[in-house]
Amino acid sequence: MPAAPSVGRRLVARGRAGVEIELRDARDRFVASDPGLYRLRHGVRALVSVGTTVGVQVLIARAFGVAGRTLLLHVMIGGVIAMNMATSVRERRRSEALKTSAGAPVAAALGAAVATLIVPVHWLALSLFVVISFAAVWVRPFGPRWFTLGFITWQAYFFATFLKAPLSSLPGLLVAVVVSTTWVTLLLLTVLHVEPEATLRRTVTSLRARARAVISAAIDVLDSGGSVRSLRRLRAQLVKTSGVALLLDGQLSDERALPEGVGPGRLRRWIVDLEIGVDEVAGAVVDLAALGADDPGAPSARTRSAVRSTLEALGWSQLPEARSAAEALLRPPHRAYPAVRRLANGARLLVASVADWLGGSLLTAADGPDLGHTEEGPELTYEPVVTLVGGNLPGSAAVAGRAVARDVEHRWSPGRLRFTTRQAIQAATAAAIAVGLGQLISPQRFYWAVLAAFITFTGAVTAAETIRKALGRTFGTLLGLVAAVGLSQVTIGRPLLAFAALLGCVFLAFYLQALSNAVMIFFITLMLGELYSLIHTFQDSVLVLRLAETAAGAGAGIIASFLVLPVSTRGTLVAARRQLMEHLALLLDDCAALLVGAPPTSDPLTTVVAMEESSRQVANAQASLLTPRFLDADFAERSRRVAVLGVCAATARAVLQSTLSGVRDAPATQAEVCHVLASEARRLAEVPNLKDQRPARADRPGLSEQVAALLDDADVGGPPTPLARRLQRLADALALLTPRGRR
Repeated sequence: MPAAPSVGRRLVARGRAGVEIELRDARDRFVASDPGLYRLRHGVRALVSVGTTVGVQVLIARAFGVAGRTLLLHVMIGGVIAMNMATSVRERRRSEALKTSAGAPVAAALGAAVATLIVPVHWLALSLFVVISFAAVWVRPFGPRWFTLGFITWQAYFFATFLKAPLSSLPGLLVAVVVSTTWVTLLLLTVLHVEPEATLRRTVTSLRARARAVISAAIDVLDSGGSVRSLRRLRAQLVKTSGVALLLDGQLSDERALPEGVGPGRLRRWIVDLEIGVDEVAGAVVDLAALGADDPGAPSARTRSAVRSTLEALGWSQLPEARSAAEALLRPPHRAYPAVRRLANGARLLVASVADWLGGSLLTAADGPDLGHTEEGPELTYEPVVTLVGGNLPGSAAVAGRAVARDVEHRWSPGRLRFTTRQAIQAATAAAIAVGLGQLISPQRFYWAVLAAFITFTGAVTAAETIRKALGRTFGTLLGLVAAVGLSQVTIGRPLLAFAALLGCVFLAFYLQALSNAVMIFFITLMLGELYSLIHTFQDSVLVLRLAETAAGAGAGIIASFLVLPVSTRGTLVAARRQLMEHLALLLDDCAALLVGAPPTSDPLTTVVAMEESSRQVANAQASLLTPRFLDADFAERSRRVAVLGVCAATARAVLQSTLSGVRDAPATQAEVCHVLASEARRLAEVPNLKDQRPARADRPGLSEQVAALLDDADVGGPPTPLARRLQRLADALALLTPRGRR
């Protein structure tokens, strides 16, 4: 009996610990899924801007005696302009945001005024939809500000057409536009403005959470013996970690984001080191999982237990424990296994990188080559590589532009057109087709088809991306229609509840926009259902009609993307792979120069980031392909090649890290190996399609064998150095891209 309280306390403590673990995991997942809390801020900006703008419009309208339908017009056009401004004005500097916001009332007033004036002339209103669609896309090369203003103009024209405002209401509409834009500008410059340094620190937190997610996936790989499912999850986590690292690197271009006294070159080196540590740990776990229990080189149960303890300490950010466990792995009997040594070295690098950030040494030391856990290296410089678009990583437009630019065989080749001009022509053509199809469905509500066609080309570049977005929009509309009918039964006759539901839909639509276009459209459709309910025009038939118009507009976008100046997804994939190989070759040549004491031709860290961005584009292009697996004979092999290209990029980062970490007595042969691998990377860059490569002769030494022979010649009897092991891994990976023949 006396032991009962003790048992109870233990149970309570165990339950409390379980709750703490679940809360910590939930926080990690939330932070990792939203780097820098960008999506949360995006949703909050839309919610606050729309909600407060409606209130301001109502107060001003009542002060001047405006009521009835006129008040409704003012509130609706004001809310729409507020939503578009809040989600499209994304400049991080107040001065730049102010310039864009100053142009917003002009753009919105122009769109609303033109629509109000010409709505009675039906054929002219239809024609201007096509013209404005072209112009709104064509101005995008002039910068983000023009993208925003073009989009606001188009949306103002659309909603003025949707509202069918009489000409007599035009002065009041223009006043409502000025009130909305002025109010939202004030919000964007004050309560909704976010300091870049705070965003950078939050992104670092997200990167660390992503690293812990990789460790968690690595434990699953180890426990499952390398099951296909666990390996797929590990690769997915590595790709997501790389994306957050690129996002963080892009933020370094804004000097206001940098902690005081810390240069961007130092932070870039820290990011690369942390990524290498994660890659090495994950790669070592994969190697260990591939060794069966009966394999002669398989580690003992004791060593596997020590490895798992190290991973658990890393996963929980228990830095002292993880450091001690990693050091123990480098002592007998564990160090006898190459994969264990690799994991230990990666863990040490990862622990040191996190400790540099948490301990403050990274943020307080003067900018220079020494990062505490690395030795001397070349001067750390910074050259921007990734240009963020509204705080997000860029899409495939730049790579796709390079792909189509190669088609310049004759004077009138489409490849000679500026890429955005091609997109503008596509958008205008899609709008024209949508106008025709929409008129056939409903002459009064054709504009929904035009909206669907225009939005389809926002953010989509290749034909496959356009199709995915069009299908997602249609599917999201279908589900939203069903949900809107159900929600209307709850909110009908309750205007305050309906307005609250509308604002909730606005927040969720833009909070989830970056994750899924279909989910965003689902909540937009719900929002429109509540809007119809508020203006007492809600009918099931209206929403069904919107679904039909949306499908017509999506179909118009698909037709235009395929028939008018199409951009091939496979061509984009080839262009991204070619760019990746070129960066890889340049990086290896720079490593060779550093090994012999010569200055590199470029900044190696800049090349690493450019290579990583190319690797991301390769993966995105592969993911956007639409051909069903059972119809794509090359799907499995292409997926394998894309995975190998990612391994090449990760291994090349590790090669650079070894080179920068104080290699003083590296044999000249290792520099020769770098040149050999660079030559192979350049050869692969010029191969039009890797699947069509002619197999290497089986009776001749392949790339792996050549590199192994060179490294063996340089070996003086001791164990291979980390640099030698990484060069061999890179050679093995590159060799997998060339099929071997048969004897």
